[in-house]
Amino acid sequence: MAKRAVLGRGIDSIFDITTPVPKHGGNTSGTIKKAEIKEFVRVANQPKFKTFDIKLSILLRQDQLDWLSSLERKIMKNRSSKNKKERITKNSIIRACLDLINELDIDVREVSDEAELLSRLQDASFQQKTA
Repeated sequence: MAKRAVLGRGIDSIFDITTPVPKHGGNTSGTIKKAEIKEFVRVANQPKFKTFDIKLSILLRQDQLDWLSSLERKIMKNRSSKNKKERITKNSIIRACLDLINELDIDVREVSDEAELLSRLQDASFQQKTA
């Protein structure tokens, strides 16, 4: 029996950790502000993407990937030259969504599945809008 060809780096690539950038003092509330990100990149003296510590692979449905790609194209297309400071990628969109979700007060008790989690996120988002 012939050996199977290995494509990519296998399951280990899911858990790649890049070389961490030295941490700076700052906000201890758990939320990171836009100015803090800019300052962190400036202090690190390297491109923004190199300031992230963890590389994570995720599984998406085709409609989710299509939405991400579409939003990425719309954002890049619909901005003036003075607002092209950095490239907005699918990763940028996902990180922004995670930062937004991090600010929500989500009821995490007895979440049975992904549909229930989505419902709780929608409830938390609605409650924040009406507050």
